[in-house]
Amino acid sequence: MKPTLLILLLGASAALAQAPAQTSAPAAPQAAQSNAPAQQTKQAPQIAFSNRVEEFNGPTMSEVYCSGLINKQALKPSGVVLAGYRAPEQTAYYNGAYIYLSGDGVELGKEYELLRHTQDPNRYQSFPGQLAMLANLGETYEDLGRAKVLYKEKNVGVAEIEFSCSATIPGDIAVPFQDRPRPEFRHTTFDQFGTPSGKLNGRIVMGKDLDTEIGTRRIVYLNIGEQQGVKVGDYFRIWRDYTQIADNPAEALPYYAPPADDTQKNPQKFDFKKQSKDLPRRFVGELIVLRITSGTATALTTYAPEDVHVGDGVEFEESTPIVKVAPAVAAAEPPTISCSATRTTIQAGETSNITCDAEAEEGHNVDVKFQATSGQLAPRENRAVFTGTAAGPATITATAVDDRNLSAQTSLSIDVQAAPAPPAPAAPAPEAAPSPSMLNELTFKPNSAYVNNRSKAALDDDALRLQRDANASLTLEGSANPAENEALAGQRAENAKTYLTRSKGIDPSRIQTSTASTKTGAKVDVVLVPAGAKQ
Repeated sequence: MKPTLLILLLGASAALAQAPAQTSAPAAPQAAQSNAPAQQTKQAPQIAFSNRVEEFNGPTMSEVYCSGLINKQALKPSGVVLAGYRAPEQTAYYNGAYIYLSGDGVELGKEYELLRHTQDPNRYQSFPGQLAMLANLGETYEDLGRAKVLYKEKNVGVAEIEFSCSATIPGDIAVPFQDRPRPEFRHTTFDQFGTPSGKLNGRIVMGKDLDTEIGTRRIVYLNIGEQQGVKVGDYFRIWRDYTQIADNPAEALPYYAPPADDTQKNPQKFDFKKQSKDLPRRFVGELIVLRITSGTATALTTYAPEDVHVGDGVEFEESTPIVKVAPAVAAAEPPTISCSATRTTIQAGETSNITCDAEAEEGHNVDVKFQATSGQLAPRENRAVFTGTAAGPATITATAVDDRNLSAQTSLSIDVQAAPAPPAPAAPAPEAAPSPSMLNELTFKPNSAYVNNRSKAALDDDALRLQRDANASLTLEGSANPAENEALAGQRAENAKTYLTRSKGIDPSRIQTSTASTKTGAKVDVVLVPAGAKQ
């Protein structure tokens, strides 16, 4: 970004040298009461999707666990990423993907942080001495996410990515996962032209992703840390003086364009280049510390009324807790429940799967109980299998009861019809070759391969079909939306197969998976293949 900026500023300075300068009076300095970061003169922080259900006034989980760090010594990895489940076609792996970790420190069942040991291939300096300062501070690491080892054979572990910041690729490293403190936002007082406090000072030495101009809610790295008394949750004001601008080759270019106008009788004689130190410094933003090492800190900008630059100074700032007002206690709400049946009309002896969605207020558990006016019920958690035993309507009642003994109830009807009389014997006809038939369609959320409860209920019915017909088999054809990764189609089919084999005990050899030739939606088609049928 900086080389482009240099070219643009060269052109701008040339134009300023030929045209009269137009200036506007700066706004009068004002002190504003901060709400860190929400305050009257600041925009309220945008709440990340993953935090919308939380009552927490602070950095999001992604900001805390995707922040990266600078460490004095190189980290010793427990394992290194060799490849992934779909190698060699796929080289980048995200949330839900399986990767292979090699290393003596890889242990079954353990969680690991995925990191990338990074460098700046361009070796560009945002301020004089930046590269030397970074080399003295240590090694830089980018957070990629978190993975858990599910299987291990010899020295290679199979890990599932549980949380993803960005793509994991071969060569990235894994270190044991550790919980990180998550500070809450606090009150501060921001004054654009406040006087220096004389408290701890440091410098922004780098931005995440090598950014050089930084806005609000962005990650930066400081050259002060635990040895200087920095703690997680500390606030710092970001300051800049005009000598920093004068020392920057790109930002100093406007100094060479004379500010005088031809109509001025007494043009200004103030030499900005030589006398920049006489101008007051100004505060350009605030930040909160998320993570510390012995000599560095990872921080999040909470307020930036203008661009923050790599090389800007930081100064410790006093902050006070935000007083939380206790919410009014609302009346206890009973749970809610809704149920559906895979078949509402069956013949005597046939079955229908009942699935219920029951929810209680946050922090409370709920159980589901079933009753039927006729027939037989086989309940299991929030599901039940109903078998019709006699012709006539049957009413199934489901009751949700939470741990406060509050309850809700719903019911549905299933029409049980008498089994038809066997047809009169007819002359045997040549048997036609059986053919595959579609059983059902499993649907998935966008960008997800997770088999939800509704799909599991359908797969339960499919498992019963296979148990009744020991010679039949299933074909699971996965598909994806046009905007989704093609690998999701195969993963969805594999996850459905895993549920049938692990949870229902179906022989894996009786289930084939495939990927649709065209993207027809986030789904898996379940096809029954009778014995002797052509697939």
